Amino acid sequence: MLVFCSRSHHMGMSSCISAVFSVSPIKTENINCKHKSKGGYGMKRKIFKPFSEDGGFYISLLIFGAFSVLSGLIGGFQLALIGLSFLAFAVIMVVLLRMVYATRDRAQKAGQAVMSNVTLDFIMHFEMPVVIISTGGDIIWYNKSFSKAAQNTSPLYNFSVQEFLAEKLSMERVKRVAERTITRDGEEERPILVTMRGVQYRLHLNLMQSAGTRYYITVWQDMSQIIELARELTARNPLFAYVAVDNAAEATGFLQTEYRTISAKIAILLKEWSDSLQGVLQEVEKEKYLFVFEEGKLEQLTTQKFEILDKVRDISMSTGSSTPITVSLGVAASGDTLAEKERIATQALDLALQRGGDQAVLKTRTGNEVYGGRSKSVQKKTKVRSRVVAGELVNLIKKSGNVIIMGHKYADHDSVGACIGMARLAMQYCNKVNIVVNINDNNLKNIFRKLRGISIYRDVFVDGATAQDLIEPDTLLVAVDVNNPAHFEAPEIYKNASKMVVIDHHRKTIEYDVQPSITYIEPSASSASELMCEILEQALEPGQLLKEEAEVLFSGILLDTKQFTRNTGVRTFAAALFLRGEGANPNEAQMLFKIELSEFVREAMFENNVVVYRNIIAISVFKGEALAGDKIAASKVAERLLGVEGVLASFALCEIDGTVHISARSSGTINVQLVVEKLGGGGHLSVAGAQLSDMGIGEAKDKLKYAIMEYVKALNKPNP
Repeated sequence: MLVFCSRSHHMGMSSCISAVFSVSPIKTENINCKHKSKGGYGMKRKIFKPFSEDGGFYISLLIFGAFSVLSGLIGGFQLALIGLSFLAFAVIMVVLLRMVYATRDRAQKAGQAVMSNVTLDFIMHFEMPVVIISTGGDIIWYNKSFSKAAQNTSPLYNFSVQEFLAEKLSMERVKRVAERTITRDGEEERPILVTMRGVQYRLHLNLMQSAGTRYYITVWQDMSQIIELARELTARNPLFAYVAVDNAAEATGFLQTEYRTISAKIAILLKEWSDSLQGVLQEVEKEKYLFVFEEGKLEQLTTQKFEILDKVRDISMSTGSSTPITVSLGVAASGDTLAEKERIATQALDLALQRGGDQAVLKTRTGNEVYGGRSKSVQKKTKVRSRVVAGELVNLIKKSGNVIIMGHKYADHDSVGACIGMARLAMQYCNKVNIVVNINDNNLKNIFRKLRGISIYRDVFVDGATAQDLIEPDTLLVAVDVNNPAHFEAPEIYKNASKMVVIDHHRKTIEYDVQPSITYIEPSASSASELMCEILEQALEPGQLLKEEAEVLFSGILLDTKQFTRNTGVRTFAAALFLRGEGANPNEAQMLFKIELSEFVREAMFENNVVVYRNIIAISVFKGEALAGDKIAASKVAERLLGVEGVLASFALCEIDGTVHISARSSGTINVQLVVEKLGGGGHLSVAGAQLSDMGIGEAKDKLKYAIMEYVKALNKPNP
């Protein structure tokens, strides 16, 4: 027995105890158990056993006595004397053997009694709680450690073990773990963790069967110290972050003295921030820093909502600059190796910049968390990035067999204009170019009418079903004015295309399953048409852009800038100048927005149902089933509502084919992108939208109000 238990480190603790119970059965009355066993020491011993030591003694005497009597009768006195001698010898031998057997039996019983007492004493005083439970979870037997851990001095027999646990214990799972069940993944069932009186235990289980009844022996391992060590190890886990200054050069007007002063202030501020978190900050390139800190400080950062964003922004306020100076952060809270963490931090920073900067993107194992993003993006004054993208795009087109171009669902003038610009570039280097669009969209009829007389566009426009048949192994898909695959004109094409390019001016809201070959997302740009103008200016020779194409691109800029009154920068007017040089007539571009009287009336129906929420936000709802063209009407109404005194943001809702469309606009004070992101949408600080399915317009309106309320709460919540 002692040898068996000394080898228990090769077995589970519960396996050793199970073996003790099975090899050395203990009287049930000696282990405080109220359930009498029907076998073992609980039954009376049989009085007579034919082949026991006592039976052998009597049988031997009978045999030798019979032999002596027969010898006297047959062989006379001498032979009888010999028989009696053998009988006496046999008696003596039997008596000696009986004494030996009796001595051995007493020794065995004494040894068993000693081992039973030792085993019982060992288990009763074992430092880990031990409980025997029935298949239903009732307590059959327990040791002193369990009574102490349960903080209960009264008898616990027949109580359910569930009564002492913080959460329900699945007996089905107990059975699977005890029987070492293999899961579908080819692994053993995961260990069971339970909490009793605030202490977390791991259950070591073993199945025991007695008299046809099944029991579970459970040994409770206190995991407190292990959990604390794991918590300390996690807190000391190094995390990587990149910090990039967004626009110091633009904010200072490229004046070297101002720029150096601002850069020095930002560097000092970042160093103080790093020291407060006991981290390490190292500048890796101009206006870009690598920040390494312990994971234990991450909660402080998130609780304070990365207050460093506000502190850097305050620098521009103190210097009197009209343009806020901001920073962007990319934080990696996932990854197993240092190299993987650095790569994830780079991706997080790229996402923060593609969303417009002035924000922190935290990448965790479960997804992305975004903090900040209150400032409007500052437009870069150089076209270096567009020149690089133009070169990469041309090379990619040359290597492709055909090019498929698409914008977002319910396309507008900016989406179609960017598609036309991309088609012009692709046609210079590829013979097979198609644009996926709804050719029956009434809002685009003026554009289709303008391009109908151009022979090269006769077979360019196709629907999603036709485009599916055009996909080849070397097809290049170009998505413009959209970066969320769920909002693509034909999402199924995105799933099947092997190469993709994304060109957009909306803030990025989602990660791609397959990384695009080129991602050009510039939230500071006024429109996708503006971005395409910059690319065309770098890639085409003067005069290669047709007049009609230039006017469609011009209409896209007109739409998203509200006639050059919103989101315009130097590069916006430069794009307009380029289009004018290519023959675009602003009046002709404006004519593309002409609508019929019936459409004008439907726009008025939006304005007849307007409410002002929280005194600063206008919400307009189109009652009844709207038409496809009403989505454009909704955006126009949202624009006009900003002209109402006191309105800082506006939302226009309409239901089309079971989907509620929301157009959001802002004067710049409220970030409508952060509002609609809570509804699964996206866009800009001042222009955004969302689509809600499987709900009525009333429910959508309620969800919108709740999203606005959550945004305001987050905005007003002070940092601790």
